[in-house]
Amino acid sequence: MRLFLDETEMALDLSCCCTFGTVIEEVTRRASAAGRIVHGVGVDGKDISLDEEREMSDCPVEKIGLINIRTTTSEELLKEAIDGAVYLSEALRHDIRTVVAFIREDDASDSKALVVSCIESLGTFFQLTGAVFNGVRAGAFTLPESASGKSLKLPEPPAEISAILHRLLDAWKAQGWPRIASILENEITPHIEEWAAFFSAMRSRKAQ
Repeated sequence: MRLFLDETEMALDLSCCCTFGTVIEEVTRRASAAGRIVHGVGVDGKDISLDEEREMSDCPVEKIGLINIRTTTSEELLKEAIDGAVYLSEALRHDIRTVVAFIREDDASDSKALVVSCIESLGTFFQLTGAVFNGVRAGAFTLPESASGKSLKLPEPPAEISAILHRLLDAWKAQGWPRIASILENEITPHIEEWAAFFSAMRSRKAQ
């Protein structure tokens, strides 16, 4: 196995790091000691997700040809999350308005693919909000201050969002179009609006 960290090859004691999971743990520890955060992992030329990382945890390193790990700083990670969340919130609000309009015009057939896209994007958006919320609470991310010295107020975590998304999925499976429109407009949109305003304010203050 060959291991690269930020495009630089590094050596590990394979007697201690004999599985993929232990390699990731050791590199994460070293990155953290240098003030950096593991931001992406590639295996044999393919980027893998966090779920795939967990599934591969017990895989012996002898079965892996190449591991490529990328790191970033908390500041860079937060900027990326903010930019992604602002863009995604705008796209989601547009798509939700379109879906609701189609449904109210009794043209639900044209909204089917868009509803699927919305559900997938909603999952990504609220993963971002959760990561930022947890990062701020843990001290990894710092909220910027205004010129008057006031810090932004972190929105409350959308604790019920998981239940809302489950209700949306149930309505989708049942093809309950009026219910889908109601959940998107009355339950999902307020959360998006609150977090979108927060992320936009963060980006504006950081640009000052």
